[in-house]
Amino acid sequence: MSTSARAALRTAVIALTVPALAVIGGIAARPAAAADTMPYRAQVFTQGYDTGKVATLTFDLDWRTGTATENAASKANLETVLRVFAGNGITGGFGVTGRFAAQNPGEARNIADQGHKIFNHSYSHPDFMTLTQAQRWSQLDRTEAAFRAAGIASAGWFRAPYRSGYMNAGLNRDLALRGFYINADWTFDTTGYQAADWTTVSARIDRYLKPGAIIVMHVTTPSTDPGNLQRIIDKIKGMGYAFVSPFQAVTRGPIRAVYLAAGGPSSLGAATTGPMQASTAGTEVQWFQKGRLYHSTATGAHAVRGAILTKYRAMGTVGSFLRYPVTDEQPGAGGGWHSTFQGGSIYWSSATGAHEVHGAIRTKWLALGGEAGYLGYPRSDEKVVSVGRAVQFQRGNVYWNSRDGAHVVGGAILTRYLALGGTGSRLGPPTSDEYTVATGRRSDFRNGSLIWNRTTNTVTVVYR
Repeated sequence: MSTSARAALRTAVIALTVPALAVIGGIAARPAAAADTMPYRAQVFTQGYDTGKVATLTFDLDWRTGTATENAASKANLETVLRVFAGNGITGGFGVTGRFAAQNPGEARNIADQGHKIFNHSYSHPDFMTLTQAQRWSQLDRTEAAFRAAGIASAGWFRAPYRSGYMNAGLNRDLALRGFYINADWTFDTTGYQAADWTTVSARIDRYLKPGAIIVMHVTTPSTDPGNLQRIIDKIKGMGYAFVSPFQAVTRGPIRAVYLAAGGPSSLGAATTGPMQASTAGTEVQWFQKGRLYHSTATGAHAVRGAILTKYRAMGTVGSFLRYPVTDEQPGAGGGWHSTFQGGSIYWSSATGAHEVHGAIRTKWLALGGEAGYLGYPRSDEKVVSVGRAVQFQRGNVYWNSRDGAHVVGGAILTRYLALGGTGSRLGPPTSDEYTVATGRRSDFRNGSLIWNRTTNTVTVVYR
């Protein structure tokens, strides 16, 4: 495509506000998927989820190699934008090309350091509808490499050059296959990149501003947007609007409330997906850089993070017997953490890693003080043994079967019991916890007992 043809395409596309597509998402239906799996296509955001009078301000940034005068003017424009945003307490979004980040890593990092959201805007700003899948992925990958070198990240947010194909199902599938699940589009362009005067920009705001609008502007000279930015902000405020960050714009409802209450991007990072149905109707999950937020009407919205999330994912998240979280992650004894779910808990410590505990074994363990009690943290998930089920803890095991219930075996008695074959031995499963006797400690089993002598430090087996 020629330069003039691309310019014509860009002018034609940007002039649109796409009222029929101004819903969030809005791309073709995807095949059915299992619960809480990666999106089939990137979700397109032509506006935020807000229904109140708020707007989100974004800029696109692609410094081509120009004259020293042009580059100096563009750098001054960027400094103006960041200064005005800071002066008004606004967190914006920036569609940054890979070549800009490669040529100007300090400026790119400064944008992110000031808290603004970075979008992958391709490496060299081609029309993605003219590229093969491999070429699209190359553009994305090269940009991410430049971002990493500059110390910034897109978190899987993409913005289409020229807005070309932004609603195309194939393009959005290609994005998802490369880990880009958010297509950060926009509601309207000020057309400042065309050197539009204030009258033109003001008229476009009057015509196209609406609740949740995402506004795109441009940094590079000859754009008038940097010079007009304070007037744009003042006009939008005068129309009764406030400003929300891109981080907030892609969240909604109870998940948004928990995300913001937890500290937003400073706590969970940026969203890496839009909100998705977690399992059945009325449930929702959203993935973030540092965790996931789950919501159901029965449990409310709660975050799952770190090693606990890794374990939860390995188990199948909401599709597992654990189902939905009923608490956020909580601190545990000795610097550990735990999260409680409808069907059990996951506990983590640096010494043991993350393991699930549920059912009667969990009830028994919690009655004994949980991780703060004698047994400490779990060292295994619940597993099947020859008779019933068991969980290994730091200082003992809890065994359960439907006939005898849950009982603890620990210390020297546990060592001897395991040497004999555990529940598969002649002793069978435990029928009591360890208790004090005259000579020391004793545990009873279906077919006998193990008695520890405190004087000799030996364990005697007594069979029935």
